[in-house]
Amino acid sequence: MLMLTHTCMLQDTIRAAGIRDIEPDIYIYNIAPDLLTIHPDISAGLTHSIDRFIEAPVERKKTAYVMYHLLVDDIAHYGEISLKCAEGFNPDSGGYTYIKGKNLVARIIELHNLIGREISRGEAAYRSHLIIEMIYDLVISTQIHENQSIRLLADAINFTLDKKAEQFCSDMAWLYSIEQNQALYVLKSAVAYITEERMERLMNLEGRIRLFTDKFGLRNDNLQFAESIQTLFRDALNCVENDDFFHQAAAAIDDCGWTPSN
Repeated sequence: MLMLTHTCMLQDTIRAAGIRDIEPDIYIYNIAPDLLTIHPDISAGLTHSIDRFIEAPVERKKTAYVMYHLLVDDIAHYGEISLKCAEGFNPDSGGYTYIKGKNLVARIIELHNLIGREISRGEAAYRSHLIIEMIYDLVISTQIHENQSIRLLADAINFTLDKKAEQFCSDMAWLYSIEQNQALYVLKSAVAYITEERMERLMNLEGRIRLFTDKFGLRNDNLQFAESIQTLFRDALNCVENDDFFHQAAAAIDDCGWTPSN
């Protein structure tokens, strides 16, 4: 899932646990597996392929919020919590986002054909799951705004860079065996785009379509393509019309024994 869904879910988990006065950098730890990929030498394969229940020393307890992210993604990608990241890519995965995106796969292939682009079924399945993730932020947009998740995340990235950068970078180096200056590069870069204005601008169907076309280099002037991708995203929104994933993931994480700490 994308960072606003991850943030909103963690907010609800923290609230349910009755924890107060928690430092906002936990929300940056929580999106770290995606955030770190800003660095050109850090891949999602690296950030998502660590064991899920690493026992961290007390001075690195906030890395538990990195694990929270991975547990949520397990449900989204595989349909169950895994002690380790599943190896390889499975276009027929039982994960929530792949199941919901299954009916989009053939249409994504057709969409690419409209502009003379070839795409494999496996890649189309990957992109279908990403569309579902992009749409899910919109599905829970009321909750995101009630929780003020956008403002919280914008404040959290600035707080982490200004007051917790040394600890965050040290923790990321320990957890992922990367250089601390790589993590610092990520924090400094992220401040420029994790802003209230930018995130609010993307909280609509048009914004999500721009994200998708920009990510995969699909910007073009083909009117049929424009109409088809709008229909595709609207249909995706209709097939993910409730917040069932939100509750499914929360229940699975609770069952596996993960608990937040302050």
